[in-house]
Amino acid sequence: MFNPLLPDLSKIKDQDLENKILDLSKKYHAALRLGQGQIANQIVITLEAFKDELHQRQAESMKRLSAKQKEQGVDDLINVD
Repeated sequence: MFNPLLPDLSKIKDQDLENKILDLSKKYHAALRLGQGQIANQIVITLEAFKDELHQRQAESMKRLSAKQKEQGVDDLINVD
């Protein structure tokens, strides 16, 4: 879900993105424990945006890796003498 108040997530480093997800998860659970359901809902929206960005990056990385492996083929892996 798009949130205009969030920064451009594509400019955040992967490690910072993972740290932010962890931090938001902790805040979400704290809000639930304190009975702050409305705050927890807002945190979930932000948390999902960060998770979606991370999943998109991981999917792109897997596509590049798969394409690279297809390009190399199995000829380099099997050496029959």
